[in-house]
Amino acid sequence: MDIAVILTGLGQACFYVIAGIFFIWLAKRVDDWRTKEFDDDVHIDDGNLAVGLRRAGLYLGIAIALSGAMGGSSKGFWLDAIQLIIDGLLITGFMFSSRFVNDLIMLGHVDNDAECIKTFTRPNGVEQVGNTAVGIVEAGMYLATGFIIHGSISGTGGTFIQGLISTILFFIIGQFTLLIMGLLYELITPFNVRNEIKANNPAAGIGLGGSIVALGIILMSSVSGPFTGWKNDMISFGIYAVFGIAMLLICRFVIDKLLLPTTNIATEVKEDQNVAALLVVASAVIAVAIIISYSM
Repeated sequence: MDIAVILTGLGQACFYVIAGIFFIWLAKRVDDWRTKEFDDDVHIDDGNLAVGLRRAGLYLGIAIALSGAMGGSSKGFWLDAIQLIIDGLLITGFMFSSRFVNDLIMLGHVDNDAECIKTFTRPNGVEQVGNTAVGIVEAGMYLATGFIIHGSISGTGGTFIQGLISTILFFIIGQFTLLIMGLLYELITPFNVRNEIKANNPAAGIGLGGSIVALGIILMSSVSGPFTGWKNDMISFGIYAVFGIAMLLICRFVIDKLLLPTTNIATEVKEDQNVAALLVVASAVIAVAIIISYSM
């Protein structure tokens, strides 16, 4: 056992931890500036679950993506450190781009920022500040984006420029694929998902957010691995994306029949707003996604 090697490794690990904390702090500062019309910290201190969820998703998404940047073969500590800083800045930009896509397209007519500080009256008459359903979907989008970036950054082979272009390209295509998943989810659901989310139905948020996270896990696996050429990588991504979406939609139908034998997802979401039932469904869908990702 070489103590010097161990201590050197631990010293480098400390740098990576500090870098990770820095980028999480940077994301907080950017988001504070972006939402300067209201104080996120005050809302979190006051127990605003919607704001807490979206911040939690942002921080976890960055960590998931950064873990991909920290993996792979080493080119030497200083080169690895420079690469990590570049990747971290890129990841931060991607996360806020993902939030914009989620706000503008995924939830369409829903203003995420306004909804997360809006006051709602629950069916039991209790007032609640913040649309929890919107916070869940936004957190899901951050997590899914983190998984996709993790896969594209952790790949090996190709030049630095090829790796950079590949990461940007797969981020864009990944966001498009997540939007397709959201559209298909809406089409197969017998109620208006966006309207339920805007009405602060957390069960609806869990259903959509869980499906997005599940697809992000599958897409992470599809873009991981060595660079084999643009054509091969794009074809491979397309095949896995179609396969992943099809499997998740089929899985949702099967889970509805097997895990909710005395009811169905539509009833639990729209009529009962049953968070417990949808947590079971979302967890099962994500579990299947993990199995699919490691089987490909």
